[in-house]
Amino acid sequence: MYGHSLPCYLAKSPKILNSLITSVLGITGIPSFLANSIVLSVFPFFQYIKINVFKLRLIQLDMLKIKEAYNKVMNDSLYRNSMYLMIGTAIMSVLGFVAWAIISKIYSAEEVGLATTIISVMGIITSFSVLGLNAGLIRFLPKSGRKNDKINTTFTLAALVSIIVTSVFLLGLKGFSPSLLFIKQNLIYSIIFIIFMVFATLGSLIESVFIAYRASGFVLLKNTIFSFGKMAFPFLFVSFGAYGIFGSWMLSLILGYVVVFLILIYKFAYKPKLVFYDSIIEKIGKYSFGNYISGFIGGLPILMLPVLITNLHHPELTAYFYMAMMVANVLFIIPNATTSSLFAEGSNNEKALGEQIKKAIKIISWLIIPAIIITIFIGKYVLLFFGNDYSIEGYGFLQVLAFSGIFISINSVFGAILRVKKKIGTMIIMNIINTGVILLASYFLVKEGFGLWGVGIAWISGQALVSLIYFAFLRK
Repeated sequence: MYGHSLPCYLAKSPKILNSLITSVLGITGIPSFLANSIVLSVFPFFQYIKINVFKLRLIQLDMLKIKEAYNKVMNDSLYRNSMYLMIGTAIMSVLGFVAWAIISKIYSAEEVGLATTIISVMGIITSFSVLGLNAGLIRFLPKSGRKNDKINTTFTLAALVSIIVTSVFLLGLKGFSPSLLFIKQNLIYSIIFIIFMVFATLGSLIESVFIAYRASGFVLLKNTIFSFGKMAFPFLFVSFGAYGIFGSWMLSLILGYVVVFLILIYKFAYKPKLVFYDSIIEKIGKYSFGNYISGFIGGLPILMLPVLITNLHHPELTAYFYMAMMVANVLFIIPNATTSSLFAEGSNNEKALGEQIKKAIKIISWLIIPAIIITIFIGKYVLLFFGNDYSIEGYGFLQVLAFSGIFISINSVFGAILRVKKKIGTMIIMNIINTGVILLASYFLVKEGFGLWGVGIAWISGQALVSLIYFAFLRK
């Protein structure tokens, strides 16, 4: 400190500096005119030191503030797990852009549209198969004395249901979506599809286990592996068309699942078994089933719209829809990740829920508004990564989706509160309203030729209506 302060003091006091140097040089016998020249040449050096020391101190203060902010985030489980989930989903989204940009160059738009329809079907089957047990794990696992039994029972039940649901889907595929009949064109394709659906279901459940354990960093790891795989595998399966895209997606998901499954075994003392305990299902069954109904209904718009668009219009429009929705999902990371952590925190300590709600609103508010503005203005250029047609057809739809982020944030916070309070009936009613408006309005507007603009109008109408209802109840 002294080494820094002395030059700064001298630089502030040129008279003292001049007298000091002149005196020293006079003792050595150097003429005064030469001594003055030396003083004039040395003084800027001290000024330089002063300026740079000042800059260094500013940098040190900034680094200290950054370190304090980092410590605050990492020491608070709500902030920490929210950030892990956001980063994980952001990585998955950003690398997903790259993956789909690659795919759109080596596969046709029709193949991309069919692949996104299959992926949406996967989401529908997964939603059916988890039976709401993902929410049940987050709500009841933290305080359970039989953690392994709960995990094994939910995994076993969900896997069995997944096999049944997928088999029923394949049997009725001709009536559900004739354009996807190639999935069952031979027995091997059908068996592989069933295996994929089981892993997709288990992948959803294992994320809930880590969220319940407040270890969302492993969700980040799983999603990162998944995202890098989606960029590498498509090149290997071009000859398989749309099924090659879907296969690349699923192989990446399985790889990520296996890695974190091993971590769950070795780090969290998990012992996998194919078992089923009636007592566990009885305890969490009612809550999980309510969440199952609520979550399934709430997720239907994302899952059904690609199928609806493919059936009413053309797979190419589905591809444009999917890419715009994928970009918008980067925005939706913010409320979804934060309220997932809010749900986990409230389940661990319901008495502190009020404080956690304030922190969740603060995180969402700081991030969502700038993200919406950025997306509205540069979304057109982001969509260009997938091709000029994707940007032309999807930009207006993306702008509507971005603005809806305000309503989605509101609805997500209220939804997390209802789940902690176990008011599942209210959640189901809200999701029925939202889904009903979106799907019915989309059906009629797409059928009338409004295309993605019609879907956008339907989407934001459903979200806004639910937000208004929440606030109406809040005022009462």
